[in-house]
Amino acid sequence: IPEISSWAMGLNIVFSLLFFVFLYKFVPLAITTQLQSYTSWLDGNLGFTLMDGTLRLVIFVTFLAAVSRMKDIRRVFEYHGAEHKVVFNYESGLPLNVSNSQSFRTFHPRCGTSFLMVVMLTSIVVYALIPAEGFALKFLVRVSLLPVIAGVSYEIIRFAAKRQGTLWSWMVNPGLWLQRITTKNPNDEQVKISIQSLKTAMVL
Repeated sequence: IPEISSWAMGLNIVFSLLFFVFLYKFVPLAITTQLQSYTSWLDGNLGFTLMDGTLRLVIFVTFLAAVSRMKDIRRVFEYHGAEHKVVFNYESGLPLNVSNSQSFRTFHPRCGTSFLMVVMLTSIVVYALIPAEGFALKFLVRVSLLPVIAGVSYEIIRFAAKRQGTLWSWMVNPGLWLQRITTKNPNDEQVKISIQSLKTAMVL
């Protein structure tokens, strides 16, 4: 298999970032702005932000549900489930093997899916606190605050993950629910590959 060049990897990252900004920032904002002409409820920053955030979540979940029906993506999600099982096995202190890994669930509180869901929910709160007039300014706020929201979301997940079984764990529950889409039960061979991947990563 030929090695992916650094420029191709960089181009892929740039495309993914632009796709994310377009689909989850521009599109919900544009739709909400259009809806604003039909109801005065969206004139206030809180109502506007709630509608914008709701549309963002609907688009996000719908997109994931749609791609999960693809055969190749389903296989990716099976490996995603295998990864979580192996990480749970490693964190438990039990011997790292297929049998032990398969005894764990596929939903992990520190998953990237949970992170994205927390980002979506955190952004609603942050945008509600920052009034902005006009489409351009609202869009600029949403893009410029991405690093801040990502950092806050990361800390929320870290904080909640250390307090499983408490009321704080509700903060990552939406992400765990979403993993019912993004993780599937793996077979033993997929778990075996995930174990070897973890061992290799630990050496590096």
